[in-house]
Amino acid sequence: MSTLFDVIVCGTDIFIENHTESVITGFLTCRRIDAQDAEQAAVHACHQILIHWNQSYNSDRKLGVPKLHVELIQNARRWINRAPTQEYYFYDSAERKREHFQQLCRSTRPWYRLNQSN
Repeated sequence: MSTLFDVIVCGTDIFIENHTESVITGFLTCRRIDAQDAEQAAVHACHQILIHWNQSYNSDRKLGVPKLHVELIQNARRWINRAPTQEYYFYDSAERKREHFQQLCRSTRPWYRLNQSN
């Protein structure tokens, strides 16, 4: 029997020219995966992200292939938890990464807790 997991993944070692003083060092993104266990969900999420990255952002092969590692895996209940947006949240510092991570964690929490600050 499979289970739904929300997998938050971090990608590093990318080369994005943003023409500012701060250099983009990575991204965070989240995927909802139907898998047998958390390990399989992590592998499947990373696979989906690499495919999407190469088809959307890296079609000209100038941005590099990101090194992916899983930041968080949590069980998701289909009817209670909102689905993640699957957007990429780029960051240029550890503080910005932390902000994006908290935003991703809040975005998948149950709909009945949306107005709480935690």
